[in-house]
Amino acid sequence: MIKTDQPEVLVEQFRHVARRSGQSVYVWYPDKGLRSLREGDVRVPGCRGVGDTFRYVMQSMHFGIYIMVGVRGALSRAEQTLLRQLEHRGAEYVRRIVLLGNDEALMKSVEAKATMIETGVGGGRPRLRDGRWVV
Repeated sequence: MIKTDQPEVLVEQFRHVARRSGQSVYVWYPDKGLRSLREGDVRVPGCRGVGDTFRYVMQSMHFGIYIMVGVRGALSRAEQTLLRQLEHRGAEYVRRIVLLGNDEALMKSVEAKATMIETGVGGGRPRLRDGRWVV
């Protein structure tokens, strides 16, 4: 989870990474669902809800970064179960879910399962290196 007051700045940075590197990077919004940043915001069908998106990530057979902006409140038990299943899946296909925001209830519901990164205006940009986030 990346705690930030400016999620759109980070989404744009991820968009540049996706277009330059060819990596599969997606962004999810509550009102728009899951969209590909690399493919010019092409919508992924069937991924309107948080749980639907987690199920899509579990079924994915390739590397991907899934940025979720605007998740409000604590994750439901079903969503937490899906997140736990994603965490325990084999490293055959690396997939990373990035929650952007500063919702306290959300942070508490994922704190045992997530790495927390806090960004500031002058802070370094988070980068994915060998499957781990570094700032």
